[in-house]
Amino acid sequence: MAFFSYLPTIPPPPRPDLKTLPGTTSLTPLAALAPPLIYYLALLLLPPFPSHSYQRAFAILRNTLAAASGFLFFRLPLAYHVPFSVGLTYQLALVGLYGGCRVLDAFFISPYLFGHIPRRVKYHHAPRTARPGPRRGASAESYFSLHFLKPGGEAVIETATTDEGWPHGWLDRMSWALELELSMRGAGFTWTSADVRHTRHTWRPSVRDRTHSILVHVLPVLLVSWAIILDIYTLRISHGETFDDLPYILQAVLTASLGAFLMSAFSLGHSGFAIMLAPLKPHPLSYFPPLYTARVWELKSVRGFWSYGWHRLFSRLFLVYGVWPGEWLERKLTGRKPGEEADVGKVLGGFVSSAFVHSFAAHTVMGGWNGAFGEAWFFAGNGLAVVIEEGVKTVVLRHRRKSKKQGKKEIGEEGGNSKGMERWYDGIVGRVWWICVLLYTGRNFARGWVIAGLVREMAGL
Repeated sequence: MAFFSYLPTIPPPPRPDLKTLPGTTSLTPLAALAPPLIYYLALLLLPPFPSHSYQRAFAILRNTLAAASGFLFFRLPLAYHVPFSVGLTYQLALVGLYGGCRVLDAFFISPYLFGHIPRRVKYHHAPRTARPGPRRGASAESYFSLHFLKPGGEAVIETATTDEGWPHGWLDRMSWALELELSMRGAGFTWTSADVRHTRHTWRPSVRDRTHSILVHVLPVLLVSWAIILDIYTLRISHGETFDDLPYILQAVLTASLGAFLMSAFSLGHSGFAIMLAPLKPHPLSYFPPLYTARVWELKSVRGFWSYGWHRLFSRLFLVYGVWPGEWLERKLTGRKPGEEADVGKVLGGFVSSAFVHSFAAHTVMGGWNGAFGEAWFFAGNGLAVVIEEGVKTVVLRHRRKSKKQGKKEIGEEGGNSKGMERWYDGIVGRVWWICVLLYTGRNFARGWVIAGLVREMAGL
């Protein structure tokens, strides 16, 4: 019987270092399942019905269900916590906030302000034989970038077709609703086209490719970064040193290790779910678009990192609640007409919304807002860095163009780049710049995670 004393407790015991919000209780299965289930019921009624006889009644019922679901999503992190995990409590806040914002967007903002209801999208892959040359932005091999996949699967040209009509029958409607509810990772809908970036010339990896990726690339990166986190925590932080007591070099190493751990963990989860759902092919739920679309060593700017080097799973939230309001505010302040460019508002709006989302999650594991603004400073700093680097690019390119007396046609549209005007040192300067910005501002993120106990939990302690 002594053997059973070594078995882990189910559920695990509460973590003493978890700082919960006052008034919250342990998460229950009913509280966790109710918001997505009610959301699903509301989604069943979102597409129009062929008959107009009961449209008004269905609309009232749908909006009532949606409002209840949104309320329960927002309530999740304010009323509950996961007692045995700091990380899961943090994620509970992200799920609650993202889910509530998604419901508001799907049922009220998009339909009533923009007259938009998402339609089903089906992906088609035609074999291709020629390997296209390098391209700017998301390259032809971008599918394999930070999933650490080596092109070895089937080379394809991808096209997406949107359904012209709405679901027919309740079975089709149930499938439609399920795809939309799971669309955060990019399955099936134009609704989430902003969540991912990929090229039509891509690769379709096999289960063998993904398994090789996990075993040979992802797990080693995950284990090495975890070992560094564990080493720094046990040798320094566990003995009473705060994050700011660490030498700057150790602060940078810990920050970089946390970033590498998260990147590889996301890639592991993405590839793992892709393997699990591969038998559903050709159903859209079996299709996993790229999570990252550029290799780290290919990035040359802060904007490039956030556009291609990081996942875009929250892209829709930042677009609706950050980018659009930011653009509107800039046009209002500058007197620009609707439709005119508002890049500063666009960038800052997106980063400010991201700052709030992550700081909100941090405050649920820090017992309140005190000390929870590290994530806010991190994202605000990166937004400011993007604005600065774009301004510097514009000035430098204008100077180069003037000195060479070249016309405007040589100026590229994306990020102020100019064809034929690059210098050999541009890539070096760009890489040093974005790495320094991420590491310096990322210290705010790492400091907050140390204080909240997230780093200790990531170290397995």
